[in-house]
Amino acid sequence: MRTEIDRLLGYLDAFSAQRVLVVGDVMLDKYIWGSANRISPEAPVPVVRVNRRNAVLGGAANVAGNIMSLGGNADIIGVVGDDAEGLELVKYLGDAGIGINSMLSLDGRITTVKTRVIAGTQHVVRIDSEESEPITSYDRRVLRKRIEELVAGGKVGCVILEDYAKGLFGKDFMQSIVTCARNHGVMSMLDPHPSDPFNVKGLTLMTPNRVEAFALAGVKYVSGSGEPGKDPALLKVAGIIRRLWQPEYLLVTLGAQGMALFSGDFKNPQHIPTRARQVFDVSGAGDTVMATMTLAMLSGANAYDAARIANYAAGVVVGIVGTACIGADALRSVLEEA
Repeated sequence: MRTEIDRLLGYLDAFSAQRVLVVGDVMLDKYIWGSANRISPEAPVPVVRVNRRNAVLGGAANVAGNIMSLGGNADIIGVVGDDAEGLELVKYLGDAGIGINSMLSLDGRITTVKTRVIAGTQHVVRIDSEESEPITSYDRRVLRKRIEELVAGGKVGCVILEDYAKGLFGKDFMQSIVTCARNHGVMSMLDPHPSDPFNVKGLTLMTPNRVEAFALAGVKYVSGSGEPGKDPALLKVAGIIRRLWQPEYLLVTLGAQGMALFSGDFKNPQHIPTRARQVFDVSGAGDTVMATMTLAMLSGANAYDAARIANYAAGVVVGIVGTACIGADALRSVLEEA
């Protein structure tokens, strides 16, 4: 076991040499923190007394933030609105050291903002300000050119596609990115959204959660427990996704059951049990999994070892209230304690 952990730790040393391009729906996650000790006389809702406010990177921006905090390097391509929130989000991206030269600000569009009210450790309500109308074909051509310049220039080792169904992606646009990456020997990873069953071909990895996987396969959801290899519903879903999307690897996150990694004929998944000690908030955990697994695979880890490292990372962030990035030192510590 010690030899295995030492091997996993060794991959972390190579994270700093990796550069990743994140393309996707960027967001600003805002938090209002306070305490709730009474019920409003106006309606049966808690009264939250505000103690502090903060904002962090969300969506695709959180994936890029995780890559940076893990010691890697990231560029990001996405759209923001021509508004104060867009300026704030781009500033946070730049402050994190993320490459922002290819970001696009669109007149008349609003920046996606998710505002969460937290009372103690209790998530009271989330308020979304967003626009999900598709961006124009012209804007997609502009972004495609910027993507091609980074990929063809040999500046990145992987392209991560983060689809939150906010209007950035269309099927042809997504397929063109994956094809471009494949033509230049660059890996492509997708965190899909169930409302966008684009069925693009040539992906290295897909990372849906269980609910998303069933939706992508068009199968009625069935909860699972125990070994993924003995879960007929999950095996059926994996087979459908393999036929429709044909990814090289499929990682299905299963919450308390951990993760299932499918490859080859997708019939015998490898099970990675959860490493979470306590769960306060799962928001952003999928972003951490994607960032960590990508860096690990770029650093030479096979998909199974990369998924194991990502599982340790996710076990840390779900123990933190609010969207969070995991640092390289924290990941190293939790691996050393294993």
